[in-house]
Amino acid sequence: MTDGPGHVYQFMLLASVVVGCFGTLSAQANSPVWGDYVRRLLAEGYHKPRSGTDAGDHPPITPMQSATEDNLGKDAWRLYQYVCQHFLGSVSPDCKYVRKKVKFSMGGEYFHCVGHHVTVQGFTSIMPWLAINEKNLPEFSKGEKIEVSRVELKEGNTVAPDYLSESELISLMEKNGIGTDASIPVHINNICERNYVQVQAGRKLVPTALGITLVRGYQCIDPDLCLPDIRSFIEQQITLVAKGQADHSRIVQHVLQQFKEKYSYFVKQIENMDALFEAQFSPLSDSGRVLSKCGKCLRYMKYISTQPSRLYCATCEEVYNLPQKGTIKLYKELTCPLDGFELLIFSMAGPEGKSFPLCPFCYNNPPFEGVDTLFGTTKTNISGKFGKEAGMPCFLCPHPTCRHSLIAQGVCACPECNGTLVLDPVSAPKWRLYCNMCNCLVFLPQGAHRIATTRDQCPECDSTIIEVDFNKKTTPLDDGGTLHIGCILCDELLHSLIEVKHGRSFFKRLGGRGRGRGARRGGYKGRGRNTGKMVDPKMSFRDF
Repeated sequence: MTDGPGHVYQFMLLASVVVGCFGTLSAQANSPVWGDYVRRLLAEGYHKPRSGTDAGDHPPITPMQSATEDNLGKDAWRLYQYVCQHFLGSVSPDCKYVRKKVKFSMGGEYFHCVGHHVTVQGFTSIMPWLAINEKNLPEFSKGEKIEVSRVELKEGNTVAPDYLSESELISLMEKNGIGTDASIPVHINNICERNYVQVQAGRKLVPTALGITLVRGYQCIDPDLCLPDIRSFIEQQITLVAKGQADHSRIVQHVLQQFKEKYSYFVKQIENMDALFEAQFSPLSDSGRVLSKCGKCLRYMKYISTQPSRLYCATCEEVYNLPQKGTIKLYKELTCPLDGFELLIFSMAGPEGKSFPLCPFCYNNPPFEGVDTLFGTTKTNISGKFGKEAGMPCFLCPHPTCRHSLIAQGVCACPECNGTLVLDPVSAPKWRLYCNMCNCLVFLPQGAHRIATTRDQCPECDSTIIEVDFNKKTTPLDDGGTLHIGCILCDELLHSLIEVKHGRSFFKRLGGRGRGRGARRGGYKGRGRNTGKMVDPKMSFRDF
């Protein structure tokens, strides 16, 4: 017999028959490495192996003959040695140890320490890599006082978890019911060959930029596609079919229908995947300029001005679409109270173009149900007014306490449509209101130092009371004062100073349906930030 790894299988067999433990142990009794341990097992009595899980792919690997490193060579010997040690450990007694925990207090602070003392080594004698690390503590009695010899304060930083090793990934796949002993290595080899991961020192699987971007895209569109549930479900159903506990045709029909639905939904959302790949692998991400902070990682995101303009967070690997055909600037470093993203101010082109603040995350993921239904953001998207993925700027947000929301900045109902007239926050000194749905503009007193909404509402029409601080030189107040508070519909002075653009009759349109903005308040339903889509078109493999 020649040495070499190929000959290891002459000493290990994928046993097709049940081999008695006594016969197998007897074959190893003369081993120069673990012969003494085997003879002791035979003399003292070995333990019946605990039942494992039969995956159905092959019987357990069992050592059949005794061998030495000279017979097999270095690499094959390491494999043979592990198999033998594992087999001997499976028929060995349990490892037993005493765990001791001591609690004590000092200066009002409580501490504890834990010690281990091994009483019976058991299987760890032959499998030392699983041995318990002994830590012997002195004997203490309850209430005993001890002298403190030294107090130290150490500072450190948390360390990110390491990359998964091949063995750790195999353990996770087995835990989640994915694959068998025979198919799992094929799966790992596939992700390596497709350049999703690279095997580095310590057999660590390090994700590549391609792999990370692909998973981010799946998470953005349909998280089910990168979770173990689908594969685990299918393998569970196959097992039930094999046992005669499930109908084959019904399982096939259900799985095909689910994948058809998922494919259709994924194709409709493919722009999200395209945006991620474009931002990651094109020079656009390098040419973008730093603009605002991400609310998730608190690092700066890059603004890519090339059409379609968007924000890209390199840390979170996420792309946020923005309104198109205008300019984007940071809005006073203010943050959204819902998610912590820094607000932006978008200004449309032209002297009469709207300007409105927006949160990048809310714009792409509206946090309140009904926003698209009430305000027609889908139609706005199709018309190209606010860009693809048009969602919820601040002028559509019903957040009750944010000073940039519709509740805080909305003044009254629009005379042209079902929208609301909102104060343009950066229109000074040419102050104006604009409709959050149509092109209607209402010009407020020009040249005023400041115009702001208040928390009060007009008792007659339910519109928001505004506060105007006039210029001293051009104030219309009789007493020469500058501050005036009133309703633009009911206050004669303010109403005489406003001008409607694109509007017809400011009062006639409002008189028949109620003029206040309060009529819009019942249409929202807040859902919180982690509740997903309003209508989830993604199909699930669960609960079948």
